[in-house]
Amino acid sequence: MTKASMWARAMARASLDTTQEDSPGDEKQYAQKRKTSEKAMQKRKGTKGTTQVSPDEVKRAASELAAWDGEMAHDDVQNAVRACASGTTSKMHVIPNALPTAIAEAVHTLLKSLPERAWCTSKGDDDDNTLAHSFAACAREDAPQLAPLFDAVEKLAGGAKCSLQLARYSQGDGIAPHDDMAEVTLDEDGETYERRVAVVLHLAKGNWHVEDGGCLVDRADSRPVVLPPAFNRFVAFTVPRLHEVTAVTKGHEKRFSLFGWVLRRRARKKRKHGGGRRNRS
Repeated sequence: MTKASMWARAMARASLDTTQEDSPGDEKQYAQKRKTSEKAMQKRKGTKGTTQVSPDEVKRAASELAAWDGEMAHDDVQNAVRACASGTTSKMHVIPNALPTAIAEAVHTLLKSLPERAWCTSKGDDDDNTLAHSFAACAREDAPQLAPLFDAVEKLAGGAKCSLQLARYSQGDGIAPHDDMAEVTLDEDGETYERRVAVVLHLAKGNWHVEDGGCLVDRADSRPVVLPPAFNRFVAFTVPRLHEVTAVTKGHEKRFSLFGWVLRRRARKKRKHGGGRRNRS
């Protein structure tokens, strides 16, 4: 089994079986939500890059990213993640120009150059017990030249564990309303974590409008806030928060992003020791 396939199955288990109707306090409903559908993930085949990029462009972009110190363009990005993690804010933080301009451009070049085999198609619908969604995703190990980007976003978490992936939305791709609540078991330590903060770094080029789709829609309040894709924009919010990604209608543009969650260790439930006889039946 390839790394991409292994990651695809892991993501199907840990990332996408979420619905806003489920109550995290109901263990039976939560267990039902965590069920996976193996057919939700299918490995994309092929070796060509998403978009033709010259070897010289790729080499320059990789050198630019490798020399980066990992610092964001300004402190607002770090402050937003910290505020969400501490629970001192209830808003969705939207921060433009998060990365230094040269770094953002280098990241976009490398995203376009990724071979098709690095991407896995994630699809699901309400009928197969998964959240309705469609997009392509790429694990960190399948995009080694973009490791500095993953490191920089993980650095924002201040030492907390993170679960991050790259995403690519093509025409027709999107995600139905959901709140991101889920538990993640990490292979590195076998521990179970909860999603605490959701982060998205938008990396789509071009002029996107609402009618083009690919919009992040904040549905936390009665009046939804619609955010069309904007290059180099960072978004952070505390989980749970109801939101969606509208279906892309543009046929010639790709909606790239890095997305994921800052995690916190799941609280262990304390046993209640009651008096009297126990029912052992």
